[in-house]
Amino acid sequence: MGDDVRPAELGAACDAIRDLPAPTRDVVFGSILTAVTVRGPVADEVEALLRSALAMDARAAQEHVGGEGPHPVLLLAGSGKKGFRTPNISTPAALVAAAVGARVIKVGSAATSSALGSRDLVRALGLREARTADEVRADMAARRFAFVAVEPEIPALDSVYGGRFHAPNPFSFGLAPLASPVRGDVTVFGLAHPRVDVAAEVLRRFGMGEVEVVSTRLPSGHYLDEIGLAGDLHACAVRGGAAGPVEVRALGTEVAVGAVEAAPAAPCGPAEAADRTAELLAGGGLEGHRALVAVNSAFLLVRAGLADTLVEGRELAEDALRSGSVLKSEAFAATGGV
Repeated sequence: MGDDVRPAELGAACDAIRDLPAPTRDVVFGSILTAVTVRGPVADEVEALLRSALAMDARAAQEHVGGEGPHPVLLLAGSGKKGFRTPNISTPAALVAAAVGARVIKVGSAATSSALGSRDLVRALGLREARTADEVRADMAARRFAFVAVEPEIPALDSVYGGRFHAPNPFSFGLAPLASPVRGDVTVFGLAHPRVDVAAEVLRRFGMGEVEVVSTRLPSGHYLDEIGLAGDLHACAVRGGAAGPVEVRALGTEVAVGAVEAAPAAPCGPAEAADRTAELLAGGGLEGHRALVAVNSAFLLVRAGLADTLVEGRELAEDALRSGSVLKSEAFAATGGV
């Protein structure tokens, strides 16, 4: 209706939702989050809603993992809810980057709108979920890769939010990295929405001083919470605690892969999605899937200081994928692999 609802009032409404019975709670919760999203996400409102939502669970302060060695520890998370099914991209990209030499903490959840969520894939690959900072550090020391599931960290919030929203909403602008029990040196966040500046500002307000937020608008008009192979890349960074401007550029030569489609066909179900990823990491898989994973691995390798350009990083990632060395790397040591 165009009313000016103050952020504090939105936060109070989110607090009160917990006491409503279902399905009334779902309708009211959905109405609030949808209204804020449709009107246009604003950092003040998103921050207020996230602070209220995260307060539903008694959580310890996030512990920092990193700070040593020549290369930063990257914490990788995404918004999901892109409304466009693709094979899993971010988790294999993190594993490939770890196999090449980066240190990556992947934060993810089970599938809601996608065929296979990061948590589902990690289980299918036989990797463990780290629940504490000590477990994350141990996995990083052994394999340069650790996975943290979102749901166990926010059980109260998950009981009213999990599995109910299939489109971007205010929580999409930072819930995953904020729910993690740990932080890295750099947060890399994929957002399936053009307002990357809102996500960067919100994460900055929660104390994250080094952030990279990326989103791809495909030629079809869909948004991916990762780097695509065609369309426009929207990016916003936080450096030294200060948020920079939004940069939009056409995805060109640095991700050009010939005749490969902008997004490979979606898998039919979770079993096929898991099989495709296992095949990819073993040296096979679909060309389009490999190209997407390689480009996103390249971004991680550049941010970790292991490649100077996306082109160089993509070559390193594709070499690892085509050789099948990812499954033989430290990323799968002591886990049994796939």
